[in-house]
Amino acid sequence: MHDMLSQTDDVEERRKIKKNQLFGVESQSYMFTIAITNMILRGDGKSNLENADFLKLNPAKIQKEWHPTIGMMNPPYSQGSKANSDLYEISFTEHLLDCMVEDGKVAIIVPQSTMTGKTRVEQEIKANILKNHTLEGVITLNKDTFYGVGVNPCIAIFTAGVPHYKEKVSKFINFEDDGYVVAKHVGLIETPNAKDK
Repeated sequence: MHDMLSQTDDVEERRKIKKNQLFGVESQSYMFTIAITNMILRGDGKSNLENADFLKLNPAKIQKEWHPTIGMMNPPYSQGSKANSDLYEISFTEHLLDCMVEDGKVAIIVPQSTMTGKTRVEQEIKANILKNHTLEGVITLNKDTFYGVGVNPCIAIFTAGVPHYKEKVSKFINFEDDGYVVAKHVGLIETPNAKDK
């Protein structure tokens, strides 16, 4: 929101940004309450957050009502299984991509294993994603980004609604050396290189 607001001085445009340009979905009631409170305290003007199961929302309805052009997600990790494949991180990714308008951009932060695909079902979902959307790139992050969780995270960037053509070159960036290190009993701290990186 602050990035969008910094791009205009027009009072009416700023009001529209606060009121109509941010949307979110959270299924856990306590996290929903925290998110709503956070948005109100930051002065968003109208908290367009829904307490709902994102995977049960209709992508066509979201496209029609919200016209989302940018989507960001940090889906729940390690919830999917053979018995419940809808909860794989890649399933959330596909659903978000399907909710976007054509040429919309999506950034997701997921375990690196999500992008390599562990199970047959996950690999099928990935193949289906590439039939309908374009993978622009994957950025491998510092393994301690989520300090203490034990996940090797990455950020994947997509263009929605544009099939990934065969000759498309996707960028793969290793940003494990991001200028942050773990300090005992403290967690992640900046090194002198952090600002440059």
